[in-house]
Amino acid sequence: MKTSSTSLALALVGASWLIGPATAHAAPPASSGPREIARVTGAAPGNHVLFLENDQGEVDVAISATYPQRPLIAPRFLKSHSAAEVFLAVAPANQELPSALARHARLAVDRGTREQLQRENADALASLTADVASGGQSLAATCSEFFRGWVGTVYGDASCGDPSQEVIETVHPSDTYCTSGCDYTLGAQDKGTCQPKLRSCDIVRGTASVVRLRTTNWWNGPNFNHPGHFAHFGVANCTGNGPVDFNYKRGAASTTTLQVPVNGMLHVKVGSEIVPGNAANFVSYGQWKTGKPASGATYVSNSMSVEANGGTDDRVIACGDIYLDYTMADISSPTCHGSDISLCSGGNCTSSCFYCSGGSCPIN
Repeated sequence: MKTSSTSLALALVGASWLIGPATAHAAPPASSGPREIARVTGAAPGNHVLFLENDQGEVDVAISATYPQRPLIAPRFLKSHSAAEVFLAVAPANQELPSALARHARLAVDRGTREQLQRENADALASLTADVASGGQSLAATCSEFFRGWVGTVYGDASCGDPSQEVIETVHPSDTYCTSGCDYTLGAQDKGTCQPKLRSCDIVRGTASVVRLRTTNWWNGPNFNHPGHFAHFGVANCTGNGPVDFNYKRGAASTTTLQVPVNGMLHVKVGSEIVPGNAANFVSYGQWKTGKPASGATYVSNSMSVEANGGTDDRVIACGDIYLDYTMADISSPTCHGSDISLCSGGNCTSSCFYCSGGSCPIN
């Protein structure tokens, strides 16, 4: 394994860390290529959240973790929130939102927003598998069972690190939304003045089309690329004599190279957001249906690879998910709102599907 790289190389080192008080700082501007605009660290080395602005103006969020600890950001929270929201959830209260994030933010940056996002992330972290810290890492040239399980927890998908899932294929994961008991709470964050009268029988399902890579106990360099709207890439370094280089690239942006130490994992979220929390944020006037359509014309190339993984004992786990679309569907009982009214899918604010709050409501 080599200890440096030719692109942006951010060494993420440290034997272990614990979740604790966070600090944040902005790195000096880079003349070209990816630029680190902020880094939030935990209580010990190796615990990082990086915010990287590429030369196309997009901000990527990279989460670094060291076995067997939990990450600073829960994978579920990362999946369902924007880069700006992730920053507000993990950065100190006195740390301003970096300008590169503020340009794309669609939320009020105030104390209440920060506290809400921090609670959501804390709740998601608390729900992670309780036994992720059990078991030791392998001394042989292999990814141990305990390490593989931890990798799946950090990445947010048990198939990442599962040796039976070593494949490139198209899958269709789904999320559900309702008033309670689903993956997300339907309408929980809606702030419009014209809001739907939600009932316990109202259910929305979001379904994605995803091209997926899974490799385990991999020696030398796995490569993965496919066009799409959005990508989630991750690399874990099981064994070897030093860090591996995790390269990723989207569209015309320069390649970003991050170093992942032995016993470490790094995963990154890049591209045009496909936020599964859409139905939680956009319920009014039927906007719960807002998803991300398949569109070959607007797809952007996405690629990942691993280098410096050719030593005798070198082994990595590499996972990738490239999203092609995300569609929303009302799967409520036909009798939920009556035979003539679907889940707030049209009409005006005075219809029986809506109620007003905060003053007068506009009419469609």
